[in-house]
Amino acid sequence: MPKPLSDADRSRMQAYLDAIQTAMGEITEYDPDRVREACEAVSKAHPIDDALREAYEAEMNGGKTGSEGFEWMHDPLISEYHERVKPDAPWGMVVYRTSYGDDAAWERMLAQFNESLGVYDSEESKGILARHQLVVMDDRQQFQGATTDQVREHFDKWTVDELRRNWREQPVPEEEFAKFVADDEMDHAGLRYNFCLLVDDLCLESLDKMPGRPVVKLVSKHWAPYAEDELDQLQCDLDDGPEEDIPSWEGGVSNSETEDVGWKYMEVSDYVQKHNDLYDYQNWADEYVRPPFMDWDYNLETAPGFWRRSGKS
Repeated sequence: MPKPLSDADRSRMQAYLDAIQTAMGEITEYDPDRVREACEAVSKAHPIDDALREAYEAEMNGGKTGSEGFEWMHDPLISEYHERVKPDAPWGMVVYRTSYGDDAAWERMLAQFNESLGVYDSEESKGILARHQLVVMDDRQQFQGATTDQVREHFDKWTVDELRRNWREQPVPEEEFAKFVADDEMDHAGLRYNFCLLVDDLCLESLDKMPGRPVVKLVSKHWAPYAEDELDQLQCDLDDGPEEDIPSWEGGVSNSETEDVGWKYMEVSDYVQKHNDLYDYQNWADEYVRPPFMDWDYNLETAPGFWRRSGKS
């Protein structure tokens, strides 16, 4: 277990995070060298060792135990959802497998989810954990090599069917059900109905390349391509060249670190915590970090895929 943090530790970590945010905000067009130099400068000015970083992340995200990790279930924002579904409706996420070259790695990845739940295994949380259901989409013919857009399209349809299956009143009152969906009430229905997970080659590679902190892709259901006027607001130059000229950004059409590409990397250990962070879809804007960067990690040398970028950044 990570060591407990002192107030001085928290202050040091917050100073580091504030400095990183300021440094990244000064880079309006992405330049790998400038990002690396900025991260190195911040690390030199605010030295943070791995033990402190891990302890801070544990306190912020995974340091809760028992039923303390499931605050989202009791939040009034999702009361409308709870009033309409069965009391024993499952929670948990849908994970799509899009890489089929290594079955052993895939099984290891699934085991990571069980490990992330184990932190919260206590007498008081047994009822909550009993309702957990990780839905695994593991169909080679349908999902091999699927893009985030293809996964998003499938997931969007699945959420409506899943809500129908768990509606409290059966047969489902169609008018009430249709109004709930049309009024975007599902935005407040929790992570299960608004975000899904995607596991591709890079994610499976992270099991070995990022030991102790493998990643998956967290995909937003509601994302849509930017309109032209929205792209202008990013203050980016779309004539900079094709995407391959921006080797460190994954997805998107601009050099802006604020561009939302519809997904982000998530450490599997944050699986339960993300149910709290994103119980309401509207929280996505505050939680979003453009890949390959992650929560608390703006260093290209440690961000997911660093082994593929070796020598390029």
